[in-house]
Amino acid sequence: MTSVEDMTLGLPDPIEADPPTIRSGAEELDELHADMLGQSGDTDSQMRSSANQFTDRIAWDISSASADELMAWEEASKALTYGAGILRLWAGDIDTYLTDRADIVQRWQQAKADIQALRGMGSEYAIGQAVLELFGGETEADRLAATREELRSEHAGIWGTLMTRAERTKIELRTGPSKETLERMVEAGLLTAGQIATYGDHYPAMVPDEIDGSEPPHLVNAWWDSLSEEEREQAMADDPDLLRDLDGIPADVRDQLNRDYLAEEPDRIDTEIDDLREEREALSNGPGHDGQRRILDNQIEELEAEKGVVETLLNDLGDSSADTGQYLLAFERGDNGRAIVSHGNPDTADNVATMVPGTTNTWENVNGRSGNASDIADEANRLSESEQTAVISWIGYDAPSVTEAVSEDNAEGAVDELSRFQTGLRATHEGASPSHNTVIGHSYGSTVVGHTAMSDQGLDADQIAFVGSPGVKAQHVSELGFLPENVHVSTAENDKINDLTADFIHGPDPFAEEFGATTFESDEGSTGGSFPFGPAHSEYYDPPQESGNDASGKSVEYLGEFVRGVL
Repeated sequence: MTSVEDMTLGLPDPIEADPPTIRSGAEELDELHADMLGQSGDTDSQMRSSANQFTDRIAWDISSASADELMAWEEASKALTYGAGILRLWAGDIDTYLTDRADIVQRWQQAKADIQALRGMGSEYAIGQAVLELFGGETEADRLAATREELRSEHAGIWGTLMTRAERTKIELRTGPSKETLERMVEAGLLTAGQIATYGDHYPAMVPDEIDGSEPPHLVNAWWDSLSEEEREQAMADDPDLLRDLDGIPADVRDQLNRDYLAEEPDRIDTEIDDLREEREALSNGPGHDGQRRILDNQIEELEAEKGVVETLLNDLGDSSADTGQYLLAFERGDNGRAIVSHGNPDTADNVATMVPGTTNTWENVNGRSGNASDIADEANRLSESEQTAVISWIGYDAPSVTEAVSEDNAEGAVDELSRFQTGLRATHEGASPSHNTVIGHSYGSTVVGHTAMSDQGLDADQIAFVGSPGVKAQHVSELGFLPENVHVSTAENDKINDLTADFIHGPDPFAEEFGATTFESDEGSTGGSFPFGPAHSEYYDPPQESGNDASGKSVEYLGEFVRGVL
C-alpha cells in the first residue's frame, strides 16, 4: 500500500503559455494600431510583421490561425483593437487558472501536513489508527485519497473552463469577439464603451436609454459615452445626486458635481444649526428641560464640528481639480456618509491605488485620510517622471467601532461597494492599455479588502496590500484570487493588532510566513500610547522624515514603489 508520504496530487503540468508575453503581444498590436492611425504606410506588411512577432510569444496554438488570417479582417482598426483586448483577456484567464491551481496545490500540501500534525500527538493517535485499520476503518491514506479526488475534480473544472476559453480565444482571434467577450472586455477596462459604440457590432443594443443607478459600471459608462455633449449637460442638471456618486461616470464629471454639492454644505449646516437653536429657545426654563437642552447643545456642537471639516475640505480641494490635482468622487454627510478623494485623475493615470481605511473612520476623517493618499501619491510620482500615479482615499463603507470590529458584518457589507468602485475605475479609464491598479487595506480595511477579493463579485485589481492587518478572512494567500507575489503585507514590530486579534476572528495573521504572501518592512513604530493597539498601528502612512542617520517612512517608500507595479 502506498504510504501517505509517497502519495502525490498528480495534476498535469501547468500550462506553458506565459501571460506577460501574451500581454507583450497585445501591446505590439496597440503600437501597430497607433502607427496605422497615424500614417497610411504599408498596413498589410505591418500587420503581418506584428502577427508573426506576437504569435511567437504566445507559446500555444491559439495564435496560429489568427496570425494567418489577421490581415483578412475587413476593418483593420477594429481587428487590432479587438485582437489586443482578446489577448489580454486570455492572459487574465491564464492568471486566474494559475492562481486557482496554486490554491489546490496548497490545500493538498496542507492536508498532508495535517496528518503529520496528528501523528505528532503521540501514541494515542497511533493506537487509534491501528485499531481503525484492524477493523477495516478509514486509514490516513484513505482520507488523503478522498481529499486528492476532491482536489482533482476541482482542478478538472477550472481546467475545463480554461480549455473552453482557449478554444473561444482561438476562434475569436479569427472572427472577432462574441457579445459575451465584448462585455468581458468592457468590464475589464480593455475596451472602452466609446470604442465599441464607434465600431458598432453587438453593443448598441446593450446601451440603456436611461439609467437609475442599478446598472453595472460598464453599462453606466456606455450610456454616458452614448450621450451628446448637450445630453450630458442636461443629465448633470436633471440628476446630479445620482451621477456624482455613480461608478462608471468619469472622474472629472463626478468631481464637478460633488464640488458643487460640497460648496452648498456650509449653508445647509447653518440652516440645521439655526433650526436646533430655535428649538432650544422654545423650551421653557426650568429643570424639566435640562436634559433636552443638553441634547440639543451636543447636536449643535457636532454640526459646528462637521462644518469645520467641510470648510477644511473645501479649502484643500481649491477652486478646481486643475488647481490642486484633487478629484472629489463622492461626498455625503450623516450616519451613512461617504468621502472619496483622489489625488490625481484615475481616468488618465498610469497607476491607480485605492486606500481602504479601518475602524472608526467616517466621512469626518476625510481630511486626514486624504493626506495619507497624498503622501503615497507624492512618493510614487517622485520616483517616476514618465508615469502618473493617482491615489484614492476611499471612505466608502460603514467602518466599525473598535468593539464592533470583532464582527465581519461591516466587511461583508462593504463588498458590493468596493468591488463596484474598482470595476468602475476600469470602465472609466482612458487609453488603449488599462492602468495598473492596486488596493491597500489598513487595519480593518484589510479585512474589507480580503472579504471583497474572496467574494463572488471579486476585486478587479492587479495587486493588493495589507498593513496592520487583524486578518483578511483567508487562511492562506492562495484563497484571495491573487498570486502570492501580488499580495504584499506588513505589520510594524510595535503594532499590537495581532496580539489582541485571535485567528478565529478574522483568520490568521497575513504577515506570518505560513500565510504565503510577500512581506515588506515597516518602521518598528512608536511604543506606549493608548489602548488597544498603540501608536504604531496608525503610523504606516507617516511620510519619510530624516532623523540623524536614520530614515523613517519605510512603508510609504515601499508603497510608493508598490502602487507603480515595480515590486
